[in-house]
Amino acid sequence: MSVAAPQETRARKTVRRDARRLAPARLVGGTLAVWLLLAVASVAWWPVYRDDAMIVAAVTAVVFGTLVALIGTVFRLPTAVVAIATVAAFVLTGVPAAVPGEANGILPTGPGLVDLFAGVALGWKRLVTISLPVGSYEALLVPFFVTLLVATVAGVSVATRASRQELASIPALVLFAAGVVIGPSRLDTSVATAVVLTGIALVWALTVRHARRAVAVATTIGARVPVARSVLRPALVGTGTIVAAAVVATGLGLVAPPSVGRTVARTDVVKPFDPRDYVSPLSGFRAYEEQTEADTVQLRVTGLPANGFVRIATLDTYDGVVYRVGGADGSTSSGTFERVPTSVDVRGVRGTAVRVGVTVDGYSGVWLPTVGDLERVDFIGSDAEQERGAFFYNGSTGTGAVVGGVGDGTRYDLTAVLPDQPTDEQLASARPGNASVPDPRSVPDAVRDTVDAYTADAGTDGAKLVAMVQELKRNGYVSHGVGDDRASRSGHGADRIQELLTSPLMIGDQEQYAAAAALMADQLGFPARVVMGFSAGGDAGGKTADTTSGGTTTFRGSDVTARIEVDTAQWGWVMIDPNPTVREIPDEQQQTPQPVTRPETVVPPPPAEQQDQAQQAPPQSDRNTPPVQPLWLQILLAALPWVLATLGFVALVLLPFGVIVLVKRLRRRRRRRGPTPRARIVGAWDEYRDALVDRGHDVRPAATRREAVVGAPGEGGSGLAALADRSVFGPNDADVTTADRMWSAADDAIASLRTGRTRRERIRAAVSLRSLRIADASRSAGASVTAVVAARTRRSGGGQGPDRPRDYDGLQAGERRGRPSEDRGTP
Repeated sequence: MSVAAPQETRARKTVRRDARRLAPARLVGGTLAVWLLLAVASVAWWPVYRDDAMIVAAVTAVVFGTLVALIGTVFRLPTAVVAIATVAAFVLTGVPAAVPGEANGILPTGPGLVDLFAGVALGWKRLVTISLPVGSYEALLVPFFVTLLVATVAGVSVATRASRQELASIPALVLFAAGVVIGPSRLDTSVATAVVLTGIALVWALTVRHARRAVAVATTIGARVPVARSVLRPALVGTGTIVAAAVVATGLGLVAPPSVGRTVARTDVVKPFDPRDYVSPLSGFRAYEEQTEADTVQLRVTGLPANGFVRIATLDTYDGVVYRVGGADGSTSSGTFERVPTSVDVRGVRGTAVRVGVTVDGYSGVWLPTVGDLERVDFIGSDAEQERGAFFYNGSTGTGAVVGGVGDGTRYDLTAVLPDQPTDEQLASARPGNASVPDPRSVPDAVRDTVDAYTADAGTDGAKLVAMVQELKRNGYVSHGVGDDRASRSGHGADRIQELLTSPLMIGDQEQYAAAAALMADQLGFPARVVMGFSAGGDAGGKTADTTSGGTTTFRGSDVTARIEVDTAQWGWVMIDPNPTVREIPDEQQQTPQPVTRPETVVPPPPAEQQDQAQQAPPQSDRNTPPVQPLWLQILLAALPWVLATLGFVALVLLPFGVIVLVKRLRRRRRRRGPTPRARIVGAWDEYRDALVDRGHDVRPAATRREAVVGAPGEGGSGLAALADRSVFGPNDADVTTADRMWSAADDAIASLRTGRTRRERIRAAVSLRSLRIADASRSAGASVTAVVAARTRRSGGGQGPDRPRDYDGLQAGERRGRPSEDRGTP
């Protein structure tokens, strides 16, 4: 043993010297490979931001992350120091890169740092509850920045320091997976990106593995190995195979994509705005027709095309009482509202692009008036930032809402697309679409009977829809039940729709006709919903809205209306006006007498009707105003971001130490579950020796077990060494009982090492990297020595032959970690 030790020491020094000569090539090659992997993985995040600010944040994170990792590699800094340097880089560069609106040039500010650390803890949830893309909105770049920074430090450190460089692709894969999870539900280019990223990672793994094998062989035989044959040729063959598989996989993924959208975080998360918390705007329809409100200016709109329609809200859920936004359980698409930081994707909408300016006068409520399919909204005025942060939008219905409501003086510009609409002739050939809307409940029988009567002569579904609407317009009369109008009850519950369709004279207004038409269209198989808004004259042929020469349209209360939208297979959602025009209502005595079995109280007298109308809840109901929160809750909410930011910072600092403890636990578990009793015994000794090393005891790599415990603290070391030697070198094979006794003794010996130590010393030993660094260094330095000893053993005929079973994780007793072991004995 003593004769071989100097030779082994010289061999290890030679290998280390050769490794230092290759360090520049490894630094450059590993760094470039990691950069390429991170660049491809970052593509998955582009649909989330779609802004140049993401590129700036990415370059900053990669540059400073690489700098931290290379400094750690060159100076052989411990992981804890590298982690602290990473946090420092995050603090110094995070605000200018990820929260540019809070930066003072290239320097961070106090509010910016608060938003930065709050974004680490809260930005993930906000990303999946907001409409995409988000750009540089508020601090939503923080999750991408911190993930890329950590991935860069980890990837470059592994590529330049670890013995297995191919593991450097794992941080890039994690970065890609995070981008997919918080990204949109559409497939986009995720398939191609995943295939390219996986292909690059596999090519990188093949190349470094063959290069490492070539270096080991060259060191063993003492001669150079042809690079083309040992590295390039196998790497090219593997690359060709990977490229062929990638082409096939990409083609299949793009040519035959999944028929349904993928499930990501935003598809399952509960959105913060719930429309069910607010009164249905259609229930306050008659409030606009009151004598005091009919002539009151509600909105001033510039740039609106002729006969344009301003949408207040889209309602698709009928429960027999009212039409409302969103289903009873909030699961329908109309009940899902998201924040819109930049714009809405309307690339799939065919129509005319418009830009409209809106000034709110008398109108108030939580629902924001919009036009067509909204693409972008820009609030104007002193409260613009607050209103922008409180704006939510539902893309499937085109309904917008501002938490807290809008009122007099609110101004904003809309960029939207007005979808192309079919003519009545084209609509006659329409087929029902497949949109999902809640099934209406408590539908009166008169709806089905009226549909059958109106569509008896029509053949196709589209023709029946057109006939139904035309008959509704021809037979209906308009009355709001105010002033000198004919008595007409408000509301659109099942009893009111039954009354409308069965009375001798069909009298109602847009509230009743839109609700009835939507229920009748549903009977025909067309998904239908009610749309409330403003149009010139209120769709009843009354007084039209005022339009000035400058293109400003003024909408008053009398311009309020309600229409329906039906989903068709050819044109998607089509808006239909089912309202009759205003005309004189004949006396009931002039009509053909029909038996009426309803009680007299069904139609109340006008005075009672006036009282009921006055009690109708207008859209500006107090339910839109959030209740005042108690003082203790306000203090708690104000302190919560600081507490979360502090906890996030502490967790980020402690994360490396947790990883070290976890690695050691996994190492102990692997040793204790060795494949043979002898492997478990050797593993118990290794666990005790690593405990000595982590507590500062100097153990030479070439020392025997008895030499290693000389001067060691604690108790039981000598007994462990003797028991391990007897089990490994003894004439009899070790049994399970001996292995269990060895581990029990090792646990007692390790416990004795903690006796008399302070808590700080015990923590330092638990997170020490000495045993891990010695293992990595010895593994690379002793590779050639192991090969030489193995060749010598084969020539002498001793040791385990090729047909004999191996133990201790598949290595010979003298080959543990690839370094010389006392188990080999003296050659």
